[in-house]
Amino acid sequence: MAQKALITGASSGIGKELAMVMAENGHDLVLVARKKKDLEKVKDEIAEFSDVKVSVYESDLAQPGSGKKLYDQTKKENIEILVNNAGVGYKGNFFDDDLERHQQLVQLNMTTLMDLSFYFGGDFVKAGSGRILNTTSIVAFLPGPAQPTYYASKAFVRSLSRTLAYNLRNADVTVTALHPGVTRTGFFDASNASFMKNQGASPRSVAELGYKAMMAGKVEVTHGLWNKFLTNVFVRITPYRLHAPIVDRASEV
Repeated sequence: MAQKALITGASSGIGKELAMVMAENGHDLVLVARKKKDLEKVKDEIAEFSDVKVSVYESDLAQPGSGKKLYDQTKKENIEILVNNAGVGYKGNFFDDDLERHQQLVQLNMTTLMDLSFYFGGDFVKAGSGRILNTTSIVAFLPGPAQPTYYASKAFVRSLSRTLAYNLRNADVTVTALHPGVTRTGFFDASNASFMKNQGASPRSVAELGYKAMMAGKVEVTHGLWNKFLTNVFVRITPYRLHAPIVDRASEV
């Protein structure tokens, strides 16, 4: 019997496609996002092709304490897979934005993800099995002058994921970091970077790769040949001092 999964940010984009892929593979699902009506639409779509059980929880994970609250609400669901997919980014100079906006990003992209990993991961260790999939990004490997807090948050998620994977190596609990590149989702509208809208990979292909990597117990996986070159070769052969200006120039295209 397939393990039951909780997916944050499940109403659209990569999160929605992860829900579809996991439903196709027989996983019962707990879907989480800010708007319940959007989650209900996803649930209805899944019901058209699968009889897996789907529960939905409305939660604004950018609020302090939201991770613990969600854990308490869903503990009865007996979650066996945690997918930390919810995230947000903002385009603009660090000092041109409100500090509160940066704090909300850090809360959602880092603190809530950390909290959920701590609570559910602790349960997985006690149970002797479990999986965690964290959606990061290729920007985790680079500085981001145009989205400084977002890039930094993804670097945090990558580092935490790799560390937890090592810490849990003997506990039959796996942690996988998924690094997408530019993907055709609503993320770029939300982050005020709509110049990238409708470009990049399909969220379905990213979700399929992430699911396969998680089930295989891989520590991290990068989507796309160019992105693999960027993260495995480019960042190693070019001087660090060139990374910020190159990324800054690319964000202006």
